[in-house]
Amino acid sequence: MPLKLMRRAALSMSFCATMAATAAEPVTEPQALVKVDGFTVNSLHFALYAGQTGRNPQDPAQQLSLLNELVNNFMVANSRQGQALAESPEVTAALEVARARLLAQAYFQSELQKTPIDDKRIRALYDAEYGDGSATRTEYKARHVLLKTEPEARAVIGELDAGADFAKVAGEKSIGPSKSTGGDLGWFEAGAMVPAFAAATAELADGAYSSDPVETQFGWHVILREESRDAPPPSFDSVRPRLERQIQQEQVAKLLDEIRGQSDIEVQDPPVQP
Repeated sequence: MPLKLMRRAALSMSFCATMAATAAEPVTEPQALVKVDGFTVNSLHFALYAGQTGRNPQDPAQQLSLLNELVNNFMVANSRQGQALAESPEVTAALEVARARLLAQAYFQSELQKTPIDDKRIRALYDAEYGDGSATRTEYKARHVLLKTEPEARAVIGELDAGADFAKVAGEKSIGPSKSTGGDLGWFEAGAMVPAFAAATAELADGAYSSDPVETQFGWHVILREESRDAPPPSFDSVRPRLERQIQQEQVAKLLDEIRGQSDIEVQDPPVQP
């Protein structure tokens, strides 16, 4: 059907059915939809474009719009003007990056599908992190004042020793993002914090603050441990998606190592600047 007619008329029932079926499930043999200067735009192109734009390809009201947009893209890309731009360094580099990303993503997805994650492996990872699910964990509720230097942190401790309100001091002097809430960090597990901060919090008693500043890569902290409590570990089902992602990341890292061993990578020295 000529594109001019498609702009004026509704899609035929068979045409709508073709695109709706394409969007609903993968087709092994792409079906031709439109020809643009001899180039065939097929149902696979349509399905991919619909997915990339986040539109509903099964909605008849959107199908014509989607197809026209896709045709316009191919029309411009295959035109004399589009081909001229394709030779520019910027566009060439962008196409090379897009191609590399697409091939890498397709490769990893293909390889991950070949080796589905076994439930036993996920359960083993859960047990290694949380035991058998019956052990309790300690959570802390704390505030802190973050300073740039140790002398500033010791000065804050002096103010607290003199009876200053911790939240007020944090709101006035902390350089951390929790300043707006009086240094409140809410409830957290020790493992959620950097080691030095976690260890210092665990050593405090409920209601006590640091007698000495605690140094981390972020600066110097004065910590107030407000409360602590025992909490059960998260359920297996609640953390399963994260554990699956962790296993997939390990698989991807292994695949990368294998390909890196086959690759010749040379780091080029930048040219000397005048």
